[in-house]
Amino acid sequence: MQPSLHFWRDPALPFLEGRRATGSLSCYAPHTHPTFSIGIVDAGRSTFALAGRSTPIVPGDVVLVRAGDVHSCNPEDLQRWSYRMFHLDAAWLRDLLAESPETCRLLAAMESQVIRSPQAVQLLDRMTAALDGSDGPAKEAEVITCLHELMLLCAEAGSESPAEETDNTDGLQQAHDYLQAHCRERVGIDTLAQVAGTGRYQLIRLFRRRYGLTPHALQLDMKINQARTLLKQGASAADAAYDTGFADQSHFHRAFKSRVAATPAQYQKR
Repeated sequence: MQPSLHFWRDPALPFLEGRRATGSLSCYAPHTHPTFSIGIVDAGRSTFALAGRSTPIVPGDVVLVRAGDVHSCNPEDLQRWSYRMFHLDAAWLRDLLAESPETCRLLAAMESQVIRSPQAVQLLDRMTAALDGSDGPAKEAEVITCLHELMLLCAEAGSESPAEETDNTDGLQQAHDYLQAHCRERVGIDTLAQVAGTGRYQLIRLFRRRYGLTPHALQLDMKINQARTLLKQGASAADAAYDTGFADQSHFHRAFKSRVAATPAQYQKR
């Protein structure tokens, strides 16, 4: 099976970006997305890692990942696997779900999780067919229908366990927001600790507990997400690296590929 990579991007659907990987051996470092992400395994076996837990996933398994949750999906025993991934603008999805009484509070309560449902597979297959073949309003209508029905299914099948509480939640969020706003700059641990109102060790411990990464690793992930946006807007890889604060091209290339499983050039070519 020859590896192949395809991206779905449509100016008529600015809220969605999709990826189809076939026969992939690529591995991901732990990373986040600024989007709500939905994935499905098409072939092979892999492992979904989230917040210190690892779940084996097989063909037909559907994975939900909330925006900002640190996660990774990697093939087992370096075997090839195939998958589709759909990234949805979180604000757009929130507005869509708010339009219906049965889904208006769904996104806030939704946990990152693995769903095993033949109906979910059928809905993602329908959405893929629309992205491949439909055009104009028909495509948007089918995507909206599939997503709405899928989210209802996931809510029924999802975990009901409460999210783990984190001490000093407000301070941690302020430090996270500061890091996001200044991620292109050199941000010291002492600065973040002052923003959070904690000691430096406490800050690192809280970041690891809540986000699964140290502040430095999360900042690197934020920079890669910003670089993805710049590349989609037509920036060159060199400009994207410079604008997001990378000191050299090789560092940018390695960091990008480890989180996106594609080089900047492959990503930009869709």
